[in-house]
Amino acid sequence: MRLASGDVFDRVELLGVDERRDVAALRITAGSLPFLVPGDTSTLAQGDPVYAVTNANGLSFSATEGIFSAARPADEVPGAGTGFRLLQFTAPVAPGASGGALVDKDGRLLGIITGGMRGGAGFAVPIETVLGLPDSGRRTMLGSGASLQMPAQIAAAIPQSSAAIANADPHQILKDAKTICIRSKTAFLTVDTLQRELVLQKDWEKLGLTIVQDPRVADLFIDVDRPLFTYIHTFVLSDKRTSIVLGSGKVTAFDGTIASGGLTKDIVKIFAAARLPPASK
Repeated sequence: MRLASGDVFDRVELLGVDERRDVAALRITAGSLPFLVPGDTSTLAQGDPVYAVTNANGLSFSATEGIFSAARPADEVPGAGTGFRLLQFTAPVAPGASGGALVDKDGRLLGIITGGMRGGAGFAVPIETVLGLPDSGRRTMLGSGASLQMPAQIAAAIPQSSAAIANADPHQILKDAKTICIRSKTAFLTVDTLQRELVLQKDWEKLGLTIVQDPRVADLFIDVDRPLFTYIHTFVLSDKRTSIVLGSGKVTAFDGTIASGGLTKDIVKIFAAARLPPASK
């Protein structure tokens, strides 16, 4: 583990894992280190300024500014999981931001960033929901140096989405997928409407994909929505195994029937780029 000072610590101890929230607590041998004071997310109000401090794109301790948008169930965020809360914010988060800190204007720690979605929304796990991890009683020494890996017995206990996400290749996931389950969060754009339009797309049969109704046998999910009081219809394509977002898009239209044409064209383009040979010039 490398600190901002440049010091590297090879002795790393795993104190606890929260599989549902995809967060772990670690201990190193250093002492008297600077630390963040936990904040109180219950006092957050929509519009309060927040800051994301991350290693986005490999650039250490990058900070971006935004506002707190809402606290919402993870069930409402495609691919996030179920059974816990997330803090939604607008501070831009780039690849590599996961694991960073979300802080308030006084530098108090509000949450641990889990990533972001296209369209500007970022999400973080509230810090008070994981503060007890170091006291879980688990003590496991991890590997050291460049080959630092979680022990096999611990990795096996973590859901596949946590264990595999670091090494997953989105292009390969799209190429290998066989089944898709469409899910809708709005009555304005139904599963049947999108499915009918999808199978009518010119290249659909060439893709070799099967639409299934049972999410348990699906490789990928297509989640569609239309936020209240808007005519914006959206889709998010994600991998069930790792929860990685593989693509997304939006169409502004009066109703879901009209919107489905544009959405399905974008969906097919995403798959075609991974599964079909390039068109000859």
